[in-house]
Amino acid sequence: MSSIYRRVIRIGEKSIGITLPKRWLDVLSVGVGDVVEISLVGKVIVVKPITQVGGETNEVSISLGGSIDETTRVIIASYIEGYDNVEVIGQKDVIRKAFSSVEKKLPGSLMLEGDGSVLIKVATSETNVDLNEVINSMANILNSMFSKFIDYLESNKEDLLREVLELDDQMDKLYFLALRTIKKLSFRDPKRAIDDTIVVKNLEHAADALDRLSNAFMRVQATQCRREISEKLKDVWTYIMRAVYSYLDNNINNALKVLLDRERMLNNMLELANMGGCTGLSGLLTASIHEGQLIVALAADIAEAAFSRHVRSIAKPTRIITGEELNSEE
Repeated sequence: MSSIYRRVIRIGEKSIGITLPKRWLDVLSVGVGDVVEISLVGKVIVVKPITQVGGETNEVSISLGGSIDETTRVIIASYIEGYDNVEVIGQKDVIRKAFSSVEKKLPGSLMLEGDGSVLIKVATSETNVDLNEVINSMANILNSMFSKFIDYLESNKEDLLREVLELDDQMDKLYFLALRTIKKLSFRDPKRAIDDTIVVKNLEHAADALDRLSNAFMRVQATQCRREISEKLKDVWTYIMRAVYSYLDNNINNALKVLLDRERMLNNMLELANMGGCTGLSGLLTASIHEGQLIVALAADIAEAAFSRHVRSIAKPTRIITGEELNSEE
């Protein structure tokens, strides 16, 4: 389309604006009430639509003939990819069971049954989601999971393990919401989106590690070496929380401490392998070492993301000198 010229006008008492041709908005499928992203790139103002007319960003139709597991994975993937309307064609009882198994983990989703298909609608508006708040909430849940697991090791109250498992379900819910938000709004800052993805994935993986440990301890009632395992995991707890908050607070000093302390933390967990007086608990010790070291590695990845975020926050854009400027200096 050819360029046009518009005069800047006053709107109300404190705002100014310009009008856009309706034919341009029709091409972008943008109407009154839709949300657009406005950004300044150099000296150019860029207006990019987030939602289309009616508030529906996109939709997909998928024909399935597989198992409940496959259908479940397709539903989750469609949610994360940002589809608002997912038409699933297949056996309704399979689709129904698959959706029921993940419904509580997919914020804003509901299922509508039609004559020949099932429509999964998502009412969540990513434009209203503060990703930092979601990550902070995920960090708080992980903190609570550690707290309850350590309390179990010190009290042997099995109900605390069940609470850990319930908290992991809450973590999954925030995890899927975070990934969906990142996917749909990543154009704002693609590099930041990569770091955010690393952080939310590693938080979810750390929660899964505690979930697996809780299930392991529920299967084997340990009466020995709980105190030793508790002390090691307390260090891991402190370690990963420092990493997460170094990212959220843009604290490069804490991020550096995490990275420099990684090898010590890994070796610290290995010391459980030489623990005496733990007859019959080799499986639990191995699980504790494995999951503890995994969480240490996840924490280090988060600290690396904190470094990337910090570098971008202090980096100054390079100014390109034109040939005309060079000639004028001569």
